[in-house]
Amino acid sequence: MAERKFLHELQDGDELAPLEFVVTPELNQQYLFAQEDYDQRYIAPNEAGAVFVHPSLILNMSNETRSPSYRIDPRICPIHTRDETTFLNPALVGKRFKVTWKVLGHYEKGGRPYHILDIQVVDEDGAVILTRKMHEILNLRRDK
Repeated sequence: MAERKFLHELQDGDELAPLEFVVTPELNQQYLFAQEDYDQRYIAPNEAGAVFVHPSLILNMSNETRSPSYRIDPRICPIHTRDETTFLNPALVGKRFKVTWKVLGHYEKGGRPYHILDIQVVDEDGAVILTRKMHEILNLRRDK
């Protein structure tokens, strides 16, 4: 098997390994407790019998560090600088979700290298739940 690339070595069009996960009622409840959000839409079934996943759970699972192939060079310090996030459909408890990450581009600003990741979360039925464009600096650490 070829060695995985470090995050800063990824080129435009490269992808991180996808992540698949199922949101169980217990996992959703952990997020509700952490957020102190006990809205009934996240706890009790609606008239269609569905329980919604808390949006913070989906957002958390879309972080690039969740990819099985995420690998960071110890000399590099990624700093999240900007995010454009859109929720397109509700996520439902009990569904399987797939997260994908793709490098959209690189640029330099203020003498620092940045990259942009295109992130999508899709459910088992093909509904796009979330899209994100995440910008981050791939900063070289300056140890003392």
